[in-house]
Amino acid sequence: MRKLLGLIGLMGLMGLLPIKPILPINPIHAQDSNRVFLHIDGSTFFIDNEYFGDRLSGYTLPGFVLQPKMEWVFDAHRDVKLKGGLHWLYYWGAQDYPARTAYGAYPLYDSMSRPMHVLPWLQASIKFNSKLKLYLGCLDPDGHDLPLPLYNPELALVGDPETGFQIKFNGNWLKMDIWTDWREYIWDRSPVPERFTAGASGRLVLNHKDWQFYLPLHFVVQHEGGQNMSVSHNINNNFNAAAGLGLYSLIGENFYYDISCRAFWYHQHGNPTVPFSTGWGLYPEVKTCLYNRWILSASYWHGKDFVPLMGCWHFSNLSANTAGLTFDRTRVITLQASWTWIPVLWPRNCHLSVYGTLYHYLPSTGTFADGTTKDYGHRNQFAVGAALNFYPSIKLF
Repeated sequence: MRKLLGLIGLMGLMGLLPIKPILPINPIHAQDSNRVFLHIDGSTFFIDNEYFGDRLSGYTLPGFVLQPKMEWVFDAHRDVKLKGGLHWLYYWGAQDYPARTAYGAYPLYDSMSRPMHVLPWLQASIKFNSKLKLYLGCLDPDGHDLPLPLYNPELALVGDPETGFQIKFNGNWLKMDIWTDWREYIWDRSPVPERFTAGASGRLVLNHKDWQFYLPLHFVVQHEGGQNMSVSHNINNNFNAAAGLGLYSLIGENFYYDISCRAFWYHQHGNPTVPFSTGWGLYPEVKTCLYNRWILSASYWHGKDFVPLMGCWHFSNLSANTAGLTFDRTRVITLQASWTWIPVLWPRNCHLSVYGTLYHYLPSTGTFADGTTKDYGHRNQFAVGAALNFYPSIKLF
């Protein structure tokens, strides 16, 4: 009976597909609506992470990500859009892929594999006014303006598309991004618990002059557990949060600097998965941009019992490659430089980015699962990468 009802529902859906939705459109803006575009977004990349030691193993990511999408603009005035297509990730020379290429909680990558990594991509969006916008389905892949300890920029290339809902507010005094990324849906009698990541990231501007004081606020939670009619799973929630003070100044059209200091917090609630439940970190950073091409930054991290849920693992007090190994303190000096080339004449719908990052670890003491300890001295780790991003768009009708 259930299969029959499903078949009837599918036939009904197929019958409704040719029907064109009727939306209330202001005649003044009718000429800007009911447009269809073809977008081919993608990136070819090469990332080389030269990491050594007991904290984090190195790895290389050579490949490309491709997103062919159709966009239907229902109402250009209200920015009502529907985009649909595919997300295809391919690593050169790979025969299989992790089940989730985005960073999971623990360990970094799932050991399950599959031969192809092609996912559906669908997004509906509506702009309520000049400041407020809603996304349903795939989210805006911009990193949510999270700092490095809370978000690894690699996820924008190699992570699965975030899916759920997202609300963005872009005002003069407040900028806010609230989202939920659903990773594992739970069915009745499912042996797999539900998993999702939710967060909020914002910036409160205190003044509007040539220089701006602002308060950065960030919050991320990873939830695992849930229940249905037949099965109840253990609940485990992990939290990251950060707040601080920043100073931003734009000098002319070709130079800006951003000085900030953030305090970080980690907390685990529920079924324990790591040996500590609460941790903290401190992260001062200086960043500057030259001629809209060069971005240079320097930062210092001092953390204790901290676990980054989506951030770079260099800032973790938990080892990623040695089971049970924890560090009493994590102190890292990070230097970053990136250069972006944007064609002036042709082709306009692409840009090339090249970057390099140096991580300098200060001395720390590690404790293994059996209770033995080891002193670690100064150590340098580095990463380099390049990505050619392209985003051509064609108006079909």
